[in-house]
Amino acid sequence: MGVSPYTIGAMALGASAAVALGWRARHWWRLMKREALTQAGFEQTKARIQEEANRVFNLTADELQSALQRQNYSLDRASGLRLWTYLRQGKPIGLRGEPGIGKSQLAEAFAQAMGYHFIDMECHSHLEADEIGISWNGFKQIVDAQAYRSGEQAPNLYTLEYLNNTPLLESLLSNRPTVVRVDEVDKLNEHTTNFFLRYLDKKELVVHNLAEPGSHKVLRATAPLFVFLTSNEYKRLDTAFMRRTVWLDLQFPTEAALATIVQNTVGVPADFAARVSRLIHQLRQLNLEKKPAIAEAIEFTRALVDVCDGRITPEAIDATIGFLAKYPEDEVIVKEALRRWYDGFGRTA
Repeated sequence: MGVSPYTIGAMALGASAAVALGWRARHWWRLMKREALTQAGFEQTKARIQEEANRVFNLTADELQSALQRQNYSLDRASGLRLWTYLRQGKPIGLRGEPGIGKSQLAEAFAQAMGYHFIDMECHSHLEADEIGISWNGFKQIVDAQAYRSGEQAPNLYTLEYLNNTPLLESLLSNRPTVVRVDEVDKLNEHTTNFFLRYLDKKELVVHNLAEPGSHKVLRATAPLFVFLTSNEYKRLDTAFMRRTVWLDLQFPTEAALATIVQNTVGVPADFAARVSRLIHQLRQLNLEKKPAIAEAIEFTRALVDVCDGRITPEAIDATIGFLAKYPEDEVIVKEALRRWYDGFGRTA
C-alpha cells in the first residue's frame, strides 16, 4: 500500500519544522553565549575601573555625605551622589549657584573632612599665568649668581629651588592629597584661562627651561589632587574649558534642610532653627534683587541670638534687617512684607 500525498506532506512539514527549530535553538544558544561573554567582559572592566577609582577616592557616597555633615556642610542626596561620582573620576569640579549658597565652603569642608592639604586661589581679571603657574624667582637667581666665585662650581639657577611657590606648583609638588579651590574662575582673562587648561586636563605643568637633575620638564601630581572651581557666571566659559570640567549646580536647601544647617552651625534649638528657616523661605518668595542665602540665614540667626535674645520680633527684625536685605529697595520690600506678617511691625524699637 503506498503512502498518501497527505502523509508525505506532513512528513515534509515535520522535517522543515525540525530544521527551523534546530536553527532557532542554535541561534538562541549563540545569543546566550555572546551575552555571557559580554557580561564577563563588563564585569572585568567594572572591576578594573572601580580599582582605579578607589585609588583616587575610596569612600562610599554615604560616607562622603556623612563626612561633610560632620563639617556642618549639608548636601541633598542627588548632589552628594553626583559629587561622589565626580571625585571618583578625579575630574575638576565646577560649582555654580547663587552667592552665599556654599560654593566656596564645599571645597574647604571637603578638605577638612578628609584631612587633605588645602590651597586657595582667588581669581580676578588681572591675574596672570606666571602668578599661579610657573615663574622663576629672579631675585634669588641674581643673588646666588653674584655669590658665585671663580674656581667654584657654577650654581644651577634653573632647578625647582628657584621656582616661585605658586598655588598650582604647590599642588603638584605636594606629597599628600591636596584640594585646590579656584574661586570665581570665570573672572580669569583669556590668556590665563588658556594656560590653565593643561593643568585641568592632565594635572601637570611644563617648565621649559628646567634643569633639575633627574627631572623632566613636565611636572605632574604624584598624590591625589582634587580641584574645585567656583563660578558666579560673570562670563560664559568656553567649550575647551567646559570639556575638561564637570559641573554641580548647588540649589537652595529645602525648609527642613535649612533648619538643620542653621541648627548644626549656630547651635540653636531645633524649633528656633525651624522658625528662622521658615522666615528665610518666605522672604525668598519676594521679588528681591538679592535673596537671603544660606550664609545670610546663619548670620541672621547669630545676630538674633547675640543682640535680640533669640526673639523674632518686629524690633529684632529692624535691628538685623541688614542680614536679610542688601539693597534699599529690598529693605523696603522686606519691611512691607514683615509688616503684613507681623502685627505692629511699624512700631519703632
